[in-house]
Amino acid sequence: MINQKAVTNIRTHGNCKDSEDGRLKVLNDSGFKMDKKADYVIVTGCFNPEGMPPAFQALRALLDYLEINYTLMSKEYCCGWMPLGQIAVMDKNQEDISKSKELSREFVQLNFQQAEALGAKSIVRFCAACEPTYTNYAKDTKLELISYSELLDRYFTNGRLEADIDYYAGCYRFRRRITTTPVDLSPSSSLLNKITGLRVNYLDNNLCCYIPPHLKQLTDSLATKTVVTICSGCYGNIKHTLTENGKYKIKMLPEILWDSVNKTKNL
Repeated sequence: MINQKAVTNIRTHGNCKDSEDGRLKVLNDSGFKMDKKADYVIVTGCFNPEGMPPAFQALRALLDYLEINYTLMSKEYCCGWMPLGQIAVMDKNQEDISKSKELSREFVQLNFQQAEALGAKSIVRFCAACEPTYTNYAKDTKLELISYSELLDRYFTNGRLEADIDYYAGCYRFRRRITTTPVDLSPSSSLLNKITGLRVNYLDNNLCCYIPPHLKQLTDSLATKTVVTICSGCYGNIKHTLTENGKYKIKMLPEILWDSVNKTKNL
């Protein structure tokens, strides 16, 4: 059954939870611009800011350093995937899958309308769960829809960081249940290649970190103690798996980019 409380919360607060307070606190504390006229409107996702404050602090620092004309939306409507679509897909409930798609279209269009009112040219998706839903409804708006990796790749020219990392792009298996359009992973690889001194062990992104045997293969193939990913879902799962013993650092891509900028500035 469709979670009607989540639907009501999204329509009322934007967020599938009872309020936007947690998300907004992290974003405001990080110094993000909100509800301003801008070229790029960034969609953070419902849970990401609270789950990875360092990633958002690094993202905000990069946006300012690169002088990108951006804004966030204080009332950002949840795309509906996690509270509605994912559950329907896992239950193989075709009626709920159809209903969740209708609701997702409603919610995404509300974000399109806000972005257009702010004069934006593009919507930038940070959340891996939001990305395929927006892809499905790209024809509903004249706005360009891009990932945060693509945005940063347009402006980031170089950095320097003498470091070894493991990089996991993510498998996007769930994504393929929502859209047939393949995800473009090239901008993130391009960004990593712009960091002088960075040595990258590329992990097999055919492996899914949510499938236990695959997760074991991934962890067995690690060559360093720092794992970088672009997928917000993978970040949480890998962090939960690897940081229990305190030996590993799990970072989102903006963190390693900002590290490389800071090193370059301090040379």
